[in-house]
Amino acid sequence: MVSTSKVLKMVSTLSKISTQHVIKISTVDYFANQRAIHLVRHAVFVCEQFIPADLEIDRYDPVSQHVLALFEGHAVGTGRLTPDGRIGRVAVAKHLRNQGIGRCVMEELLEVARQHRHHEVVLAAQCHAIPFYERLGFYQEGHVFKELGIKHVTMRRTLV
Repeated sequence: MVSTSKVLKMVSTLSKISTQHVIKISTVDYFANQRAIHLVRHAVFVCEQFIPADLEIDRYDPVSQHVLALFEGHAVGTGRLTPDGRIGRVAVAKHLRNQGIGRCVMEELLEVARQHRHHEVVLAAQCHAIPFYERLGFYQEGHVFKELGIKHVTMRRTLV
C-alpha cells in the first residue's frame, strides 16, 4: 500500500501530469503482476531498444523484488532489485518520461534495498541515463562496456 505522504510527494513531483491523477508506486509480487511488468519492459527494451524478446525475461525475475508504477490503472514504470543488490530493468513508458516516475521507481527500489539490509546497490546504466542515476547519488565505476549492443557503465551507491 502506498502511504498518503508518498502519494502526495509523487503528485508534486509529476508536475506535467494533472494532479487529478495519481501515480501509484509500490513493491509488488512478481507472479501476480508479471504481465504488467513485462508489458512496460517489452515496450521499452524490445520495441524501442530492439533487445531480443527472449533475453528480456531472465532467471532473476522470479527471485527479485519488483516495483511497479501505475497511472490511471495502467502499468507505466517498473524496476527490480535482485537478491544480491543489483538494480535493473528500470523502464518508464515513453509518453510519461521526464515526469519523475523513474525517480519514484528508483526511490522505492532503494527503500526495498534498505529493508533487505543491503549496504550498497549496483546497476549497469545505459550511458544516456548516467546523469539520471548521478542525481540519485550513484557514481560511475570502471569503463564503458557494451551489453546487447548498448553502451553501459557500472554505477554504485552506498546506502545509509
